[in-house]
Amino acid sequence: MFRSAVAGFLICGMSLTVSATSLENVVASGLSLNPKVKRVINSRNAIYQEVRQAKAGYLPKVDVALGYGYEWTNNTTTRANGFDDVELSRGEASLSIRQMIFDGFATSNEVKRHSARALSADKKLIETAETYALDAAKAYIELHRRNILLNQAKETLYNHLRIYDQIKRRSESGLGALASIQQAEGRLALAEVNTLAAENNMLDAKADYERITGMSAPEDLEYPELVNIIIPETLVEATEIALSNHPTLQVAEADTMAAVAQYDAAKRNYYPRVHFEVDRTWNDDLDGVEGINEDLTAMFRLRYNLYNGGADQARVRQTQHQIEEAKAVQSNSHREVIQSVELSWNAYDILSRQLGFLEKHVVASQETRNSYHKQFNIGQRSLLDLLDTENELFSAKNDLVNAVHDQMIAQYRVVNGMGTLLDALNLSLPEPNLGDVEQPVEESEENSAES
Repeated sequence: MFRSAVAGFLICGMSLTVSATSLENVVASGLSLNPKVKRVINSRNAIYQEVRQAKAGYLPKVDVALGYGYEWTNNTTTRANGFDDVELSRGEASLSIRQMIFDGFATSNEVKRHSARALSADKKLIETAETYALDAAKAYIELHRRNILLNQAKETLYNHLRIYDQIKRRSESGLGALASIQQAEGRLALAEVNTLAAENNMLDAKADYERITGMSAPEDLEYPELVNIIIPETLVEATEIALSNHPTLQVAEADTMAAVAQYDAAKRNYYPRVHFEVDRTWNDDLDGVEGINEDLTAMFRLRYNLYNGGADQARVRQTQHQIEEAKAVQSNSHREVIQSVELSWNAYDILSRQLGFLEKHVVASQETRNSYHKQFNIGQRSLLDLLDTENELFSAKNDLVNAVHDQMIAQYRVVNGMGTLLDALNLSLPEPNLGDVEQPVEESEENSAES
């Protein structure tokens, strides 16, 4: 009931049309234009490609080498054949195949690490889009607010101009004092200043709107009804939703997973590496001997580094510290999310309780203004009383408009603080446009799959 009354009051403050631009349309249209969102989308796509690169470690590597050119040889073979040196046109061709059998769990842990980074990038995209949606909603609401405040300033200016004309006519007929005209002129000048200030604020709101959305500010706006915005009954409930759903926490959690996988991958050199290698060569006129020289080998080869100057141990210790760093970031994100929900909830709660009193103030001020006008016409009120009631009504209306719009923004902040603003606005994000690249998963193959 109260919301409808306030909405009716605000809608009367500005001209709206059936084709007015809605808040949901603005946020949805601007999402695809926002450079920050575009940057995060491309960053995510790049990380998905890194997942594909890491998975390449499971697959064989095939290399071909070809060569042809001049060879000069002087060795025991040429001398045994009665020549000090031999010049030949040497030809080479080779094919090599390498298949990793065991690499100290390096590949599986790298896949885990990059999959966790891809998961983090997915959540980072949601986080960025949520932030954009909140900024766009605030810009739209601010534009709506400034439209109404400008119209109210113009209305007050008109009222002061009407009072000034009335006083001026009285003075010209000998019924008014010079001081009354001066008072009316002063208040009229102040109303002019207030209107210009409101116009400047309106222009600032348009500029901010265009910067955030990438679109020109619309001439007509819908009243920003909160159609799908559902606020929980309590702060505790809102906090629980945030802790289970907020993308900032999910980003931090995925980053910790990536740090753990990086630590596991750093221990790769503690193990031997085993590969199956096939080499085939086709050579001609090689090493001073004319004719074809071919060979084929198929070997299991083990390589094991015994000493690396302590670099491997230092790398492991480095990644241990990076795990603790990621955990600290995760803990801090937890605190920031809780604080964000609390601040937005407190603003929403206090503003909601203020609205009823502010509406009563507007109604009382309007009734007082109307009564003073009647009393002024019969000489029971002074000009100063009349001018003061105009200013009080102007201030009361502005206070109500500001509180209503601040409360709208607070509701969007609460939903954003819970990490559900995109769902509330029915917004979806594009899937990675990566051809046949697989979606990264939270859980990759177990280390034992490689052994």
